[in-house]
Amino acid sequence: MAALTLRLPPPGILVPNNDVDPLPHYYRPIVGRLFAARLNIGLELLDGRFSRLLEIGYGSGLLMPTLASACDELWGLDREREPAGLRQRLARLGVTPRALVQADAQALPFSDGFFDGVVAFSIFEHLRGPALAPALGEVARVLEPGGRLLVGCPAVHKLMNAAFATIGFADIENHHFSTIADVVAAAGPRFTVSRRATLPSWMSALPLGWAPYTTVLLQRR
Repeated sequence: MAALTLRLPPPGILVPNNDVDPLPHYYRPIVGRLFAARLNIGLELLDGRFSRLLEIGYGSGLLMPTLASACDELWGLDREREPAGLRQRLARLGVTPRALVQADAQALPFSDGFFDGVVAFSIFEHLRGPALAPALGEVARVLEPGGRLLVGCPAVHKLMNAAFATIGFADIENHHFSTIADVVAAAGPRFTVSRRATLPSWMSALPLGWAPYTTVLLQRR
């Protein structure tokens, strides 16, 4: 199976689901390439096909056309209410999610071992330290043994805060709290690290979390 890459929908089909949704940035000339690249370095780690795949934080639905091509059933979960008309817009792209659920990552409304794959890009950095273990424990619970979790997080430090400010996210320090190293440490009791990738790629040899964006593929014990 060829490596997954982002299938960016034509402009105007999808709409942002809130004021901070990054969807518009994907269509900007230079910034858009960076936003797409951060997803692609993670998507390339997802080999094979999934039976049931869950996206945590589906937002505007941007990633769903891509993920749908790699699974039999695609499920979505978000803290916010399902955007009006999203299913119709996804249908125009040939995508029919099995369900779009409103819930918190710390209390997933699914049975044990229900999924064989979970994807969470730019989600766990929004959780403060004490919330990471419960959230990752829930992901482990709903994954079958051997199931895979793909997680991606931006670096969390002053330089990255400044970089976010240049593209309109001036108060990102009030939203990003945990590093990818924090996420991997919290996942440790239930997951093993399979592979990781960074943007840029040459920073993969540096300590976890130093790169502007890092993705890690974890496997459920």
